[in-house]
Amino acid sequence: MRKRLPAIALLAVLALVAAACGGDDADADTTTTTAADGTTQATTTTMADEGGQLVMASILPLTGDLAAFGPAMENAVRLAVNEANAAGGVNGEQIAYLALDSGTAEQIAQDAANDAIAQGTAGVVGAAGSGISLSIIDLLVQSEVVQVSPSNTSAQFTTLADDGWYFRTAPSDALQGAFTAQLVEDSGASNVAVIYRQDSYGQGLFEAFEAAFGGTVVANAPYAPEAPDYDAEVTVLAQADPDAVVCICFPATGALIHNAAFEQGLLDLPWFYTDGMLDPTFPETAFPTDPSIVAGFQGTAPASPTGDAIEAFTANFEAEYGVEFTLFAPQSYDAAWLIILAAEMGDASGTSIRDNMAAASAGGQKCIGAGCLELAKSGTDFDYVGASGEIDFDSVGDPGTALYQIWQYTQDGDTEQVSTVGG
Repeated sequence: MRKRLPAIALLAVLALVAAACGGDDADADTTTTTAADGTTQATTTTMADEGGQLVMASILPLTGDLAAFGPAMENAVRLAVNEANAAGGVNGEQIAYLALDSGTAEQIAQDAANDAIAQGTAGVVGAAGSGISLSIIDLLVQSEVVQVSPSNTSAQFTTLADDGWYFRTAPSDALQGAFTAQLVEDSGASNVAVIYRQDSYGQGLFEAFEAAFGGTVVANAPYAPEAPDYDAEVTVLAQADPDAVVCICFPATGALIHNAAFEQGLLDLPWFYTDGMLDPTFPETAFPTDPSIVAGFQGTAPASPTGDAIEAFTANFEAEYGVEFTLFAPQSYDAAWLIILAAEMGDASGTSIRDNMAAASAGGQKCIGAGCLELAKSGTDFDYVGASGEIDFDSVGDPGTALYQIWQYTQDGDTEQVSTVGG
């Protein structure tokens, strides 16, 4: 049975109060969602007492190249916080939650990290992109803030020296690269051209794909995410005369790449993708008059197994927000819950959360969501089963299991799951 550490009183009262608050509201904790332009998108307020309060934040892409995914990821974090607060919060206190925008630019993310640190945050969900996480990890480690990314897949994090402060609920690119290579081989393609983001995500996945692919990579074209167009990079692919193209891209830049590929006749070939392109709005964004242009093109992405955890998350998310969730929302929900549970097992400080993360993800009685919080409050050994599956953090903070889906774009410009692999 796990023993709860005694609660340690905070040395100062944490104030997350907007400037407009005053009078008797001066002791209120505000939960805000702030975009990179400084606009506040949503605000809720709860009253909190001094001492023992968990302050957590999300640093996710509400703007930028991953804005197709960020809002649902943030909503998933907020859902976990709301469920925990409805169940009594952590250590008898309501959780204070700050939602910040990382964009897909290092400076925006670093500003958000510094804001979170200044607010006394002990645990952060984020960032989404591997390169963005690398730009803030040192800031968070130096300030003893636990970082749990729901979508970093770069293999670089497995060997990164972070003194145990970094975790992720998404599996490594080393696995996805192999599954993507198998998908391409199964299609019959043997000579492929690859275009990939010139960052840790793109480079890592390209290397994993190339190492696992049984055919020949006849051309590769890294691209700068900030470039205005990608005509030159697509020309490199076309000149290699491949029989398929692999695009390790994000949706906004992916649209520009596909526009160039259409102009050069390269979309007559089959295209393959990784998780960054699993966006149901992408086909219409790239080709508003005919989103079916990309129909049948396939990719790989992390998936959730069937079971009570994903069913409950799906129902609760749709009931709360009125829409279906997008990629990495389940992993975001799990990241938030694991921070919450680790805080309940200790004193809600960064160090205590770090030291309890692995134990919260594996071990005793299997449970989901608020059911785990009840067990933690009673001191019962528990095993959190996530919406994204069993987490079971290993010694370096990676999840111990990995399930992937094969997905494709449909004729009507949507996405659908074809099958699953791994697990």
